[in-house]
Amino acid sequence: MTYLLETRSLGQRFGSFQALSDVNLRVQPRCIHALIGPNGAGKSTLLNLLAGATRPASGSVHVDGIDVTHVPVHRRARMGIARSYQVVRLFDGLSCQQAAELAVQRDRPVRDWLSPASRRVIQAEASALLQRNGLLDWADQETSALAHGLQKRLEIALALANSSRLLLLDEPMAGLASHERGEIARVIRELSTHCAVVFVEHDIDMVMALADRVTVLHNGSILAEGTPAEVRADAAVRDAYLHREAAHA
Repeated sequence: MTYLLETRSLGQRFGSFQALSDVNLRVQPRCIHALIGPNGAGKSTLLNLLAGATRPASGSVHVDGIDVTHVPVHRRARMGIARSYQVVRLFDGLSCQQAAELAVQRDRPVRDWLSPASRRVIQAEASALLQRNGLLDWADQETSALAHGLQKRLEIALALANSSRLLLLDEPMAGLASHERGEIARVIRELSTHCAVVFVEHDIDMVMALADRVTVLHNGSILAEGTPAEVRADAAVRDAYLHREAAHA
């Protein structure tokens, strides 16, 4: 079986510290796949390797069976791999409409940015992007003035502006109010109808309600993987992580 995303014996070191070791992750198309584990387990490091932000010390990353281990971030983006961050990164000084236009025109030749006819097409596509993501009412509002939950939704929308097949999310629920978390969960469910989503999250209840598959990282290695029910029932996972999370809840 060819997976949309697969890592083979992936490892990463920072000096003498082994951050990841022998990680074999497989993500199916149109799957919501969660990465969980204690702080320092290697979740964000793995996400950076999947996005191409850093190179692994060992092993490989494959998309549709193609080795992309040494493919840089911008080329992975053109292959349909999009990324959002725990700390929202938007365009200060731009309105939501302008930010959407910038995202839409990314893969177009420069002449299309300047042609009046092409500009109208870009503007229409940007408005459609905002509308699909329930953000059209904020089109004229500056991105930095949006509520945090709306900023998260806009960041996800911008990441998906160019027909992404895989979206990598780093703690998409962090810092959100309860109703905002529910809205982000709804957005992720809708996205999974046409793209795969890999997300890092500490909200275990949200993970178990939202994910199709869950991978548990511990000390840089995969401790367990399966459906939410299988992971919840795993004694090693309960001892290493879930009991600890419950104690801090």
